[in-house]
Amino acid sequence: MKKLLVIEDDLATNKAYSNKFSKSYEVLSATNGQDGFTKAIQEKPALIVLDIMLPGGLNGFDVLRNLKHNSLTSTIPVIVLTNLEEQESAAKEAGAVECLIKANTNIEAVGSVITKYLK
Repeated sequence: MKKLLVIEDDLATNKAYSNKFSKSYEVLSATNGQDGFTKAIQEKPALIVLDIMLPGGLNGFDVLRNLKHNSLTSTIPVIVLTNLEEQESAAKEAGAVECLIKANTNIEAVGSVITKYLK
């Protein structure tokens, strides 16, 4: 089963992703940037869903840059979730394969994007 890493500080959202996708993927979760980056290195997931606004010293952009500059994680596709539309181009420039605006996106839409990369 392919691994999906969700890096999201909102516990309810994290749980919703786990509930929604656990039948299709091994869902791993982290609630801050440092833990997320560490899990990505240790677990080498097939895909990462990454929130931009994270506690714990590393925000989502920091995590994305670290992932893309590390040989163990540089090829893992990352889907970024953000509340701010103006962060979309910066996320793609930093290496995200997709950037979804939370206000315009529901869990089914995220699932469709995940499926696109984890066929």
